[in-house]
Amino acid sequence: MTPGYCAQRLGGDSASPRWLLLHGFTGSHADWRDTWPETRPALALDLPGHGQSPDPEGDFTAEIARLLAALPPSIEKIAGYSLGGRIALALMAAAPEHFRALIIVSTHPGLTNAAERATRCRQDQYWINMLRNHGIKRFAAAWQRQPLFHAQHLRAPQAVAEQHRRRLAQRPEGLAQALACFGLGRMPPTWDALRTYQGHLHWISGALDEKFRDLGERVRAPRPATTHDILPECGHNPLLEMPQGLKARLAGP
Repeated sequence: MTPGYCAQRLGGDSASPRWLLLHGFTGSHADWRDTWPETRPALALDLPGHGQSPDPEGDFTAEIARLLAALPPSIEKIAGYSLGGRIALALMAAAPEHFRALIIVSTHPGLTNAAERATRCRQDQYWINMLRNHGIKRFAAAWQRQPLFHAQHLRAPQAVAEQHRRRLAQRPEGLAQALACFGLGRMPPTWDALRTYQGHLHWISGALDEKFRDLGERVRAPRPATTHDILPECGHNPLLEMPQGLKARLAGP
């Protein structure tokens, strides 16, 4: 991929991967290793500001256009978790005819209310300031304490510890720029694009992740062809909390 995105091939040695895999905020391409089916050639990407990929240079829309232009021509399907799911939806909205299928995990399609968007931008600025003023160690500890991630500590404590170790290897300024660019308050909503999308849409949520489970039902309501998998006894991050259960679902048609 160009210009300089860090990526790894998964699911075989195909020179023409059909799937693009996008991780969540503070993650990396490695988040998909234990989850992605071996039979599906894919390209797992470090998102801008993460790992060895370049930091964002423009606003949300400009970065989506930049990423879209860098994709290999064989890519026709996307799987994304959380932030990666939002970027997947934005790519679809920018070029719906290009992508035949989406797998979207624990994702918000975008805020439509201006006041809610402004509030979210202020919340994200708190984390940006922490990254820039206090460093990755203090940020990573505080980020993991959010109620959104509570189920992880109960279901997968060893995986949480490994996730924390990998977070500490991230660049704080890279994460700060990624959040400033791709935060939910900066994201153009994709609800309308979802309603008219003609490809296959597979939405996945954790049963214990009430907010995002309900968002999945809101997506499915006007679009009954959407498959909404609700994973039992799982919270916000199925890649970490139940990788084998998620893998079985990702291996479907």
